[in-house]
This record gives sequence, C-alpha cells and structure tokens, in this order.
Amino acid sequence: MRVVHAVVGLVAFAGVASASPVLQFDVNSFGTQARNAAGANSPFGGLNHTGSVAFSMGNGVLNGIFIQNNVGDPFHNANLSSSFTMTGFTGQVNLVNGMVTGGSITITINNGDHYNCDIASGSGGVSTYVGGGWKIEALTNHGFFGDNTFGNVSVSPWFNSQSVNGLPGHFLQFNFNPNASGQASSDIDWFVDVPSLVPLPPAVWAGLSTLAGVVVVRRIRRGR
Repeated sequence: MRVVHAVVGLVAFAGVASASPVLQFDVNSFGTQARNAAGANSPFGGLNHTGSVAFSMGNGVLNGIFIQNNVGDPFHNANLSSSFTMTGFTGQVNLVNGMVTGGSITITINNGDHYNCDIASGSGGVSTYVGGGWKIEALTNHGFFGDNTFGNVSVSPWFNSQSVNGLPGHFLQFNFNPNASGQASSDIDWFVDVPSLVPLPPAVWAGLSTLAGVVVVRRIRRGR
C-alpha cells in the first residue's frame, strides 16, 4: 500500500514538533500475530486487546522508500534499487485495553542496512479500519539508522541528526484483519522525522497522538 498524505497533526506543530525532511518506509504483506498478556499466541481482542501484536517477516516486501523534503510537499519516490530487498521485519506493538504502551520495530535489507525504533507509550491505540479489520497507529522514538545510506538511498539528513537520542516518527498499520487464531498479513506505512530544534516534553508528544499524525488524501492500492 502506498499512502500519499498531508501530515496535518504534525504540520500544526511544525515549528516545534517536527522538521523536514520526512522519510517513509512502505512495507506490505508482513506477518502479524496477536498475543495475550502472558505472551502466548491468542485471538485478537479488537478495541480492548491487552497483550501485543507481534511482527514477523512473513511474505513481507519493502515496496519502496519515499521522501517529503518540505512540510506540505508531496512525497517523492527515492528510487530504492530493486537489488535491495527486505530480509527482516520484526517487532511488536504492546497494548493494554487497546491503548499502545510501547514496543519496537526493526527493518533489515539484504546488504545489512537497518533501521530500528521504539514505539512511544501512550501515543496511540487500536481503531477500526474503514476497509475492514483493525488499524493501529502511534508515535515512535529512539530511531536509529546503521549508517548514512539505506541500500542506495541516502539517509544522511536523518543519520546525521539522530545523535544519542535517535529519531522521532510515527506509523500507520493497515489491513490488520486477523483470523480466529490472531494471525494476519499486514501493511504498514512508517515515517521517520528529523529531530526538532525545540525538544518537546513527552506529554506533548502523547497529545499529538490524538491527531493520528496523518490524514490520508489519496490512497493507491497496488496489486499483489
């Protein structure tokens, strides 16, 4: 799934909460498994799920990397070479009564380049998805690239600014429609920002989650 969007929530706070450019990972068809509070595989509890949703490679593919150079501009294709393929996608979203309480995500491609981040507690939750099933969205923090390129794509603006605190961002999880065992194939649009020049306290970042981070203005579904 490729999402072209306006970052409404973050644009409203562009002077303090977010800075350009923004990088997007578009990942499709990775595996998800709901787990209960004890960490065992379980059915998904919907809006009130307590436990986690774990990510795995499954049949996952990295459809591309997209970059927005300035707030309000469209995202453009960074032209990740087809020779670079996703070889790992792991992590989980932790939930209590449908609210995000933490987690992490890591993506790796076949030359060893990777990006990993934490999921910010109290920054999002489960909601119904208009196409059926569920959607989970939240803010991320402590994001780190291994070096200043990801495949053939330069990620210097992010790598050079990540410092010891890492990078902020957010994600949208679509098409999470688990079966009776809590399993599903899912798509995610995952965004990485450069840090703001004016750091925000955690409570303000949590408040931004009510804005969801993005409003979709055009969605292009790709055939599988």
